[in-house]
Amino acid sequence: MIGFFLKAGDEEVSKMFSPYIWDDFGFATLFEKKFLNKGYGKDLKQLLIMYYVEGKFDVHGPEAPKISNYSNKNRDISVAITVRADQFHDRSEFDKKEFIIISTLNALKMVREKLERKKLDINFDELLSDVTSVVNEYLKYETKI
Repeated sequence: MIGFFLKAGDEEVSKMFSPYIWDDFGFATLFEKKFLNKGYGKDLKQLLIMYYVEGKFDVHGPEAPKISNYSNKNRDISVAITVRADQFHDRSEFDKKEFIIISTLNALKMVREKLERKKLDINFDELLSDVTSVVNEYLKYETKI
């Protein structure tokens, strides 16, 4: 249901950012363990959160979070988020996790605002509740980098 994509400005930045999403206790991993096959209505199959993480090279991410158009055919939508070095790289582990949580919740809220006008069958309340339920578990584990 929720997928994550990472484009990093260099390998070091990728190795620093990706554990917060995909390692054993990364946000995406914990969410998938609990809600892998759960649906949130017939009109949203995939919500993709795309992180463009600054590094040695430019990643050409948007200045502000940018939401794509909804695809009726694929029943999907994405949100592109640029991660600036000052927002993540030299922050504490808690601040890095908080960035992942807040950016994920903001992406969901942006999608909700855009798609509610279309009167689609999507249970955003339940999706937000499930994402929020993963937050406490995510915060209690140490991220290994």
